Amino acid sequence: TPHAAQIKKPAYYKKQSYEFTRCPLRHFFIFASSLRPKHRSKQGNHPFVTTRYNYNKNTKKINDKRSTNLALEKLRGGAAAATETDPVAAFLNAVDLFGTGVFAFSGAVTAGKKGMDLLGMTYIAVIAAVGGGTVRDILLDSGTVFWLRLPIYFNICALTTLFTYLLWPTLESRLGWKDSAAPVCTADAFGLAAFAVIGTQKAVDLGLDPIVWPVVGLVTCTFGGITRDVICLQNPRVMYPYRTLYATAPLLGSVVYTLLLQKRFGLDTQLAATVSFMVTFTFRLLSFNRSWRLPHWKPAKDLTLGDTIMNTMTLEEDEDQQQYTSSAETQFEQRSEIRIKKM
Repeated sequence: TPHAAQIKKPAYYKKQSYEFTRCPLRHFFIFASSLRPKHRSKQGNHPFVTTRYNYNKNTKKINDKRSTNLALEKLRGGAAAATETDPVAAFLNAVDLFGTGVFAFSGAVTAGKKGMDLLGMTYIAVIAAVGGGTVRDILLDSGTVFWLRLPIYFNICALTTLFTYLLWPTLESRLGWKDSAAPVCTADAFGLAAFAVIGTQKAVDLGLDPIVWPVVGLVTCTFGGITRDVICLQNPRVMYPYRTLYATAPLLGSVVYTLLLQKRFGLDTQLAATVSFMVTFTFRLLSFNRSWRLPHWKPAKDLTLGDTIMNTMTLEEDEDQQQYTSSAETQFEQRSEIRIKKM
């Protein structure tokens, strides 16, 4: 057999390089090259040997990070022009996730004190954390609710419920921690302020009338807690004056945000969001231990924190309580009669 160097090569091979001008498959090669990335290999200039795998591998993480950031900025608040370089949006996203955990904690503690099991605590935690945004998205008909499109919110609620179930009884009994302590209320105020700004911005993005912007912000902040209290058979705290002011803070922040976006003031969205956040957070902090109340009809008896307004017992529990009370009164009367006879 002849040596490989003696084999006559085709006419389109010249000096061991391709010349596609005379190649019968040049049209196929040209079409294939259009489907490949335009990056050439570092090992040579061959048009069909590319670093496609490395290119996709390096850019996949960047694309995933960008899509996650944009999703966090769009889904909860519906920002129309979200950018990665917006520091206010990045801060609100972080506080939004943090507030979701705080609201889930309040729901889990409330459900646990009512005697619910772990599944019931998870239900109430999710409702308290994302219930307001869910009601808002349903009312505005804005498509699938945000926490179904981005499961990170549900994951936060589930993990918060699990840790609350395992750790909170010990922290409350041994260390004396309370769910109404100042650190918990401060964290709750952070989340409340973020929800107020993000919910109001949702109404702005949808082009609604400015008169309903504060309403959307208030619904986002409070309807999760209202639903939690109704399911747990207790009075919604935002509707009664026997607790500190709660819903007034996000309502005031949403009104401030609405006014600052009007043409008369001409402020940009970032500055308006910052001012609204600070107003909501500051007002909520100031109302912690103060007797500020909205105007209300004064009942026959002044309401205090320990008063029971709504009967939280079921019919069977109420009957058991009545039987226990009557039996206790009967035993007391019998003991009193015995003492009188002995005297």
